[in-house]
Amino acid sequence: MSASPDFNTLDEWIAWLEQAHPIHQIELGLSRIEKVARSLGLLEFNAPVITVAGTNGKGTVVATLESLAIEHNLSVASYTSPHLLKFNERVKLSGQPVSDDLLVSAFRYIAQHQNGVPLTYFEFTTLVAFWIFKQQELDVVVLEVGLGGRMDAVNIIDPNVAVITSIGLDHVDWLGDTLEMVAHEKAGIMRSGKPAIIADPETQSLLLPEVSARQAKGVIAQLDYQYEDLGSEWTFASVVEGQKLFIDGLVNNDLLVSNLASALQAFLLVFPTKVNPERIRAAYKHLQFIGRFQYLSKAPIVIVDVAHNPDSAKILNQKLKQLKVRGVEHITAICGMLKDKDVAGSLAHCATVDQWSCIDLPGPRGAKGEELMIKLPEKSRKDAKSYHLLVDALDEYWQHQRQNDALVVFGSFVTVAMMLETWPGFSQRNARTTKQVK
Repeated sequence: MSASPDFNTLDEWIAWLEQAHPIHQIELGLSRIEKVARSLGLLEFNAPVITVAGTNGKGTVVATLESLAIEHNLSVASYTSPHLLKFNERVKLSGQPVSDDLLVSAFRYIAQHQNGVPLTYFEFTTLVAFWIFKQQELDVVVLEVGLGGRMDAVNIIDPNVAVITSIGLDHVDWLGDTLEMVAHEKAGIMRSGKPAIIADPETQSLLLPEVSARQAKGVIAQLDYQYEDLGSEWTFASVVEGQKLFIDGLVNNDLLVSNLASALQAFLLVFPTKVNPERIRAAYKHLQFIGRFQYLSKAPIVIVDVAHNPDSAKILNQKLKQLKVRGVEHITAICGMLKDKDVAGSLAHCATVDQWSCIDLPGPRGAKGEELMIKLPEKSRKDAKSYHLLVDALDEYWQHQRQNDALVVFGSFVTVAMMLETWPGFSQRNARTTKQVK
């Protein structure tokens, strides 16, 4: 057997991982990762686990749970994917990406103890995260499902609480082409006798049979706990330790309230004796979520969002409608997407956009801007333009920017990552226009 690789920098380890275990190589199943995890003692943690699955909104729930834990002085670890700018974003302790040094140690350990078992990119990185978590003294671990749920690598861990945010058609080659099939896959994170939160009231009919089949304890939004969206704020009600709990004045951060509420319910189920309304309000006030309706600037308005399928595009469109209610008169979208997504279905939901700029994305999966234009609804194609480069689309927008305009850059995680890398230098170059950037 050949010696395990050994590198001194995170970049070298990631380059090796991408070559040895291609990032887009998907092979669902738990037998490989479970075998390695068992040999390394990584099948359970000394802290309660909350696992989050769903078509959209998983990241919102994870970020909210992090914020709630931090405000209550609890030690929290989280594992998410994909990352936007740096691999370190996938593995966080107390809301902060872990250091290169810690990741290098984890990569080296997993590579040395893989014992010839073939692992996919996601399986390997999942074990990296789990090894890091085992080195910490934690109060709670939050795991985001990468794909589906039932056969996803994180599902080797038995969660204390499962959260399912939404059910929609995405990754149909792997999860099935009906909502019932998708629901079955995502419900695989449920465990017998353990709470399973159904965050979206519209998915009850799909998920309640799965709750029953798995003998989980269903916790249903607007039945077992309640929330009301009041616009810029929302309210929450539940029963904790036999006592009714009502909290108002919660900030919604331009995120979907159903997901914000499911995170709070999950937190209360794990930490029922730590309820502190003021700290809960502070958690939502301080909640920051990169890439999800994230304001890069408020004067002028510049927003990025990783909406990349029809369901998330529909939610994005609702938020854009709210901008117009608040006084925005014209919305321009710069969009870049991957070929293997439902591009036409996603773009059709964004009817609030007035002007389209479609950009090329790199790599074999990246769609060309011209391909996106063809899939725009007919009424949106008239003034749409395509660009090879994001910066060219930004330059064009800035030259014709009008008062009460808003710009949204959305689509793939790749699109948002490019914007986050481009924006600081671009905004400085256009400082006279963007001097009020926040």
